[in-house]
Amino acid sequence: MASNTNICGICSLRQIRKTSDHWCPECEEALCNECKDHHKLLKATRRHEPIPISSYKSLPSFITDIQQSCDNHNEQYQLYCNQHALPICLQCINDHSNCNVTSLEKVTSNVKASGQFLDLESSLGDLLQNIERIKKNREANVTNIEKLREQHIKEIKQIRVEINNHLDNLEKQVLEELREKEFQCKESIQKVLLPVKERGSIITQCQLNFKSIKDYASDLQTYIGMRDLEVKVDENEQYLQSFIDTKGLEHLDLVYKVDTNVQNILNNLKSFGSIEIKNHISDIELTRAKDKQAQIQVAAPRKTVNDVKLIQQKKIITNGAVVRGCCMSREGDFLFTDPALDSLVIKSDGTLKYEMSVDPSNGFDITFVDDNNVAITSGHSLWKTGIDIINIENRSKIKFIELPGRAWGITRDHDSLFVCVSQFGIYRIHTADYTTSHVISCTLPSDSYVSIFADKIYYTDRLENSVVCCDSYGSRVWTFKDDSVLKCPRGITVDNDGNVFIVGESSSNVVIISKDGTHQKEILTKGDGLLKPTAISFDKQKKKLLVTNKEHSAFLYNVA
Repeated sequence: MASNTNICGICSLRQIRKTSDHWCPECEEALCNECKDHHKLLKATRRHEPIPISSYKSLPSFITDIQQSCDNHNEQYQLYCNQHALPICLQCINDHSNCNVTSLEKVTSNVKASGQFLDLESSLGDLLQNIERIKKNREANVTNIEKLREQHIKEIKQIRVEINNHLDNLEKQVLEELREKEFQCKESIQKVLLPVKERGSIITQCQLNFKSIKDYASDLQTYIGMRDLEVKVDENEQYLQSFIDTKGLEHLDLVYKVDTNVQNILNNLKSFGSIEIKNHISDIELTRAKDKQAQIQVAAPRKTVNDVKLIQQKKIITNGAVVRGCCMSREGDFLFTDPALDSLVIKSDGTLKYEMSVDPSNGFDITFVDDNNVAITSGHSLWKTGIDIINIENRSKIKFIELPGRAWGITRDHDSLFVCVSQFGIYRIHTADYTTSHVISCTLPSDSYVSIFADKIYYTDRLENSVVCCDSYGSRVWTFKDDSVLKCPRGITVDNDGNVFIVGESSSNVVIISKDGTHQKEILTKGDGLLKPTAISFDKQKKKLLVTNKEHSAFLYNVA
């Protein structure tokens, strides 16, 4: 940045002191109105685009400190070293002979229209939205706590009317507990709210800086300055994500539990009740541009059902009797569940690695919880209805999660398991503490399967020969039903583009349905070796599709 931007640089060389009105980013010099007019007429500078001096001064210092020329050689930057991430002049090239050097014009051309720049702009906006969302959520929680306090006070007072005066002391104790727990809730919330507000101020300033950069900074300044903003964006994204990871955004409620003896045994009453803080898993999901665009400069078009091609990679002999579930490990092992044999079968390179009994469960469907543990549903079992968590490294059962009905299809989405429970609907299990919640209430038949993509839940209904798509609140978005194409739908999975794959056991095929449910295509048939297929699994990282017949065999495909 020039030492004095308040006076015209050209006039100053002529020993004339005139106030500057403009700034030339290319020359890095302040200009008065008269000199600006001459500047636009000179052949060497007529293509320069001076900006108002006030606009230049609005740029953050880390941008104005970025120079257009080399300090060492006093030459204009013309090249860019990708290895060292800095601009260089032609004389600097000797110091970067082994580096990946490219034209400066190439890396800075249209930088403000680049995907990276637009992603940064979107990230700043997302950060502010996330901060505002958290602020509102926490403030609403405080308001709700206060309302619950008032509600519980009324309950306490109503009970107090019905009993005699000797309960005064107990009433004081429970009200004091209520105030203490309220204070604990607010104190806990404020620990999140105050630093979030501070971060909001920081990101607001970043956004103001970003707007100035967008409007007034040179392309070079923009390109170099973006890294500082990206560091702040990444830091604050991680900071906000830490609240999710550490359960800092769990919803707090004040819950008053009335002692059951209050109504019946006044003389022996030892407690007026208790005040508890009830934690709810936060429903806040942070919006991030990187999640939406995966740091690509131009979003890749999604594949439609007509674009999807399957290339068979191998055939696997399962020797199964009634295979109902399948999945693939990170190492490339194939896992199959066979309720007819009450077993979990693991195959590697097409050969049997080991077989493990899941008795007394039937072992219906399977999904990975993490690299070492799998979740297996109990299926037709009469003794236990729920999910076994099994460590496949030491071949041991480590936990059983009980559910209200028979558990069938299961899938994992991030830190949650989703499972079909006949006659009840779909349940969600949080893998951190294995707590359960009822997501969709419906009369599901047995042998239903489920899959998740983004905010949509997909499940099959073999009795209705249908595939149903719901939103995260359980409201139906679309239903696919065509008996001529799909009969007795079983396993279901979704690829990276939201296309839904379903196996039809009675139709012996795999049907792919578009994300919006409007288009479908039969992508595999009996001619491809399918005979009563029952299970299907898609590996989103490796882009491989595993399709399993009820008996004997399975097929692995590359999805192109």
